[in-house]
Amino acid sequence: MLGLLVAASPLEHVVSHDLFHVGPIVVNNHMLMSAVAALLMLIVFVPMTRYRSLVPSGVRNFFESICVYFRDEVARPILHDETDRFIGVIWTTFFFILFANLLGIIPIAAIVYLVSRGELHEWGGTATGNIYVTGALAGFMFVFIHLSGIAQNVRHQRHAGRSPITAGLFGVAVYLYKMVPHIEGALGIILFLPLLGLEFLGAVVKSVALAIRLFANMIAGHILLAVLLFFITFAQGYLSGFALASVSVVGSVAITLLELFVAFLQAYIFTFLATIFIGMAVHQDH
Repeated sequence: MLGLLVAASPLEHVVSHDLFHVGPIVVNNHMLMSAVAALLMLIVFVPMTRYRSLVPSGVRNFFESICVYFRDEVARPILHDETDRFIGVIWTTFFFILFANLLGIIPIAAIVYLVSRGELHEWGGTATGNIYVTGALAGFMFVFIHLSGIAQNVRHQRHAGRSPITAGLFGVAVYLYKMVPHIEGALGIILFLPLLGLEFLGAVVKSVALAIRLFANMIAGHILLAVLLFFITFAQGYLSGFALASVSVVGSVAITLLELFVAFLQAYIFTFLATIFIGMAVHQDH
């Protein structure tokens, strides 16, 4: 067990590990935990939608409180009348990241190792501690944000009586035009393309920042936890071993509690910033 918890390198606990193949696809532990997070969401939320009671209780009350908070305190002040159109994506993003973060705190790898009597290992991990996972989340939000902004302009063009094709072309053109700060005269025409390039680059940087922020915060705690446990291997003698082990265990418990808070915090920050970016895209005139 100690050999599993204290590997030769602390990074062994945070890097991805290939588990099995599904045809030509190599499935690693972070891909598996992403699928587990999605499955848990289905298990938790699908049955909850079948209850018609106006007064929620128990676990349903906990999740509904979070959903109501995000709708009324986070999304509605930013999205206004468009809140109900986007709240499903906002809820899904938050809970997926939260579940993935919390699964990383549970010592699934150690449990599987013990149950399998050493045959299986590294079958756990924090999916959001993988830059490819957070990059995929940020990439999805990047596409969703700008498609939402374009779709909003297309709807306005349709309301103006234009045909679907014309409305689509005008919608894209108007969205790109509104991305650039308005400058009067010939100077505005000259600077339009450079400014559009800068605005697009800024949009990419925002999404990259979303990915790196979530990845860095989730991986840092696990590395620190692994380092604290790694210190136990330097113990010499009963007295020094007991003292060093005690400090490592107390420190590990403290870091784990901090990680629990960070799991909620980072899911909130990612979702909150994504909501702001959606609001900027669909309300370009504000």
